[in-house]
Amino acid sequence: MRALRSILKISWKDHVTNLDVLQRANSTSIESILIKAQLRWVGYVIRMEEHRMPRCLMYGELWQGRRYQGRPKLRYKDTVKSNIQWCHVKPKELEESAANKPEWRAKTYKSAANFESARKQKVTAARARRHRAATAVITTTDFTCPHCSRLCASGFGFKSHLRAHK
Repeated sequence: MRALRSILKISWKDHVTNLDVLQRANSTSIESILIKAQLRWVGYVIRMEEHRMPRCLMYGELWQGRRYQGRPKLRYKDTVKSNIQWCHVKPKELEESAANKPEWRAKTYKSAANFESARKQKVTAARARRHRAATAVITTTDFTCPHCSRLCASGFGFKSHLRAHK
């Protein structure tokens, strides 16, 4: 985003959102670009012959090793599984879908576009929610907490105190 802002000569003082920057650059987010590239690569690997190294690694399992305490780090397979869910492809139908190259390519482009539109909606809704919360004005002059009966000196202090109860 910093590079796009620099190319488009948008200063941080201009208060331009990231969505507006992407729209002005006629570009998509890096997340959707990565999803599209990853899904295309998975389709390519699935169409490979079974003895090829990338395919063996994709379908292989470790038979020895050590597992550390805590949540395991995400593997490439794990991110592929989550991205395939965006594609609405069932795991059992994955190989059949990827076997047809034009169909798989269309699915990857469509799923990346769906991801981008869902991301834009999510960001826009979160921004609207923040603005509604920031513009909410307390009209009362009695700043007594309904939860603990604490008396606050100002509306700002009252709002801060109420956040502690959430």
